[in-house]
Amino acid sequence: MTENFSPIIGIDLGTSNSAVAWFAEGETKLITGAQEERLTPSVVGIDDEGHLLVGATAKARLVSHPHLTVASFKRYMGTGKTFTLGERQFRAEELSALILRKLKADAEVALGCAVTRAVITVPAYFNDSQRKAVKAAGQLAGLEVERLLNEPTAAALAYGLADSREQKFLIFDLGGGTFDVSIVDMFEGVIEVRASSGDAWLGGDDFTDAIRQWMVTHSPDLSIDEPQLSAELTLLAEKLKYQLSTQDIAKGHFTYQSQNICWELTNETFSEACSGLLSRLKKPVVQALQDAQFDVSQLDHVILVGGATRMPLVRQLVTRMFSRFPRNELNPDEVVALGAGVQAGLIAEDRALDDIVLTDVMPYSLGIEVARRDGNKIEDGYFTPLIERNAFVPVSVVQTFSTLNDNQRKIDISVYQGEARRVSDNLLLDSMSINIPPRKAGDVSVDVRFTYTLDGILEVECKVIGETTTSTMIVEKAPGTLSQEEIIERLKLLDGLKQHPRDVPANRQLLAEAAKRYEQTLGERRQIIDNYLVQLEQALNHQDLRAIAMARDELRQVLDQFDDGM
Repeated sequence: MTENFSPIIGIDLGTSNSAVAWFAEGETKLITGAQEERLTPSVVGIDDEGHLLVGATAKARLVSHPHLTVASFKRYMGTGKTFTLGERQFRAEELSALILRKLKADAEVALGCAVTRAVITVPAYFNDSQRKAVKAAGQLAGLEVERLLNEPTAAALAYGLADSREQKFLIFDLGGGTFDVSIVDMFEGVIEVRASSGDAWLGGDDFTDAIRQWMVTHSPDLSIDEPQLSAELTLLAEKLKYQLSTQDIAKGHFTYQSQNICWELTNETFSEACSGLLSRLKKPVVQALQDAQFDVSQLDHVILVGGATRMPLVRQLVTRMFSRFPRNELNPDEVVALGAGVQAGLIAEDRALDDIVLTDVMPYSLGIEVARRDGNKIEDGYFTPLIERNAFVPVSVVQTFSTLNDNQRKIDISVYQGEARRVSDNLLLDSMSINIPPRKAGDVSVDVRFTYTLDGILEVECKVIGETTTSTMIVEKAPGTLSQEEIIERLKLLDGLKQHPRDVPANRQLLAEAAKRYEQTLGERRQIIDNYLVQLEQALNHQDLRAIAMARDELRQVLDQFDDGM
């Protein structure tokens, strides 16, 4: 790699697992971690000494140390909810940042250079606050987020690159915590997302919880109020769910207060326990088809994305809905990361992607609050959309509004996101006031323009007709998201977290470099590298910082000497 090389990586920040990829040599490649793992569990914890644990090591302690471990926090991005981890409180953005830092470090080891730029995927139905929270997490992780990419759109990119013929398909993306549907039209190298819908509170975790509730219902003596017991039952419920992916009956055993409790769960019983969840899967599909003005018969393929689509009852539901078997030849756990890697290649203007064009849509409507006159009565609180859901982005729309009161001196512009008629049922993003000349009702009109960019930034322009000045507002600070000052403050706190020495990027980078050099050499040189590697590994295991520094310097000197032709 050259010194000026600055790769862009693609990251799937998932509820259950996360992954990182980059585009090279005409294809997307997943980047593996220190143990050659392709997926990183989205779990964060601390050990008994207060060292930070991320990924598989944290997941291994979910049951044994639930008070020191946190999982399934992605749903709460942008909500302000906090999670207790030891003696500290963390927001979902901070926990996500720790996952992103781990993926960033893996990429730096694999690529042999610093990584500061990334494409990060988000559920298509994430609202504005949640999307800004993902950007904040990227910033906390030391990444410049080049683009937020909708997860089903990422999957479409991965499949589009693998199969470039003209076709129309529906992406059915059921992950650990969210559900998305996108209708995609692909022709002549153009991948056009026609419509997206979804449910940001529906995923594989809910199916696991349905099994856990069924277990408790059939064993009333169990109390899920105990954190340790709840964690153990959740783990067992997850195992039962996995069993049903490959067999007709799942069996579980559990010892509680000297009692041996047994469960037998069939796919039929599982389907009954999840009937409400299965019904919720249908609504976004119908909505997306309606918005895209597509009929089921026009679809060439239905593509399954997300680990939760491995459940037979989900595949059966999809098969019945579309009267065809869905496609899933690309690993449903990895396809979103692969697509993120393609998007990273597009941004980097990789020549292999010269013929690929991607268009995406707004998954929700954006508008303002308006008032209506009914006789002598004026009633406010109504929502008027300017950019309607599933409009192609980037997009710029203008509408004209007039005053309702005589001698009105200002107009309040309140920006909302949602689909409801009343603003009280939508999400307030920001507001501004503009001064206007006092005249009779209806004599003053204002042009309100919404411009939404690919980067997820909404610009609101207001211009009083007949005047020369324009008032502008950039909607960046959404409710529940961190301000720039808060990000800086929390970045300092995250930097203060203890890391196990073996997880320090500089140590991991040197170990990876030495291991690669070991593979390249033979004879005495190979033995020398191995000896110094063993010394560093032992020092890391004992967490003796002085011994680590000494062993690291000695190994560095050996590798440099070999470079000089020793």
